[in-house]
Amino acid sequence: MEIISGLLSHNEITYEWEKSEMNSAAAKLLTIRQAEAFEKIIIEDESWKLLLSVFNNGRDIDAWLAMDWPDGFDELLLCVPLCKFVAFECSKCTVGSRQENNSCAHDFSLFGYIAELLKTSDREGLKKHLNYIIEMLTNEKLKWDVNSHCPVN
Repeated sequence: MEIISGLLSHNEITYEWEKSEMNSAAAKLLTIRQAEAFEKIIIEDESWKLLLSVFNNGRDIDAWLAMDWPDGFDELLLCVPLCKFVAFECSKCTVGSRQENNSCAHDFSLFGYIAELLKTSDREGLKKHLNYIIEMLTNEKLKWDVNSHCPVN
């Protein structure tokens, strides 16, 4: 399915990262591209159903499903470039440092919240949330409130 292939696998996004200038701008741009590809999956009915079917694949036994796409899904697949840029030191990340120093693996972090929305099949909530992700990546003044699940000034 062509729409599904738009969201790059861990190996593919790592390859794109390594081809880039490997700086903050590249990390943000590649993360935005992943978010936009993910949004297309959410919008299209067939790919939405596929996403929901693979979402729970292995979640109870695999600590990091970001390597499994498209057979499994982990929300951290979207932010791989940001993680690579800061060598997984979340407090140095443009997102991690603005979400009360929580890792994106936190259930209510900017990226972690994607899983919470998928658990309830909240398609409209995911569409709205992806806009928040783009806002956070393009506006350094915003912070992520893990309690209200939205950006704040």
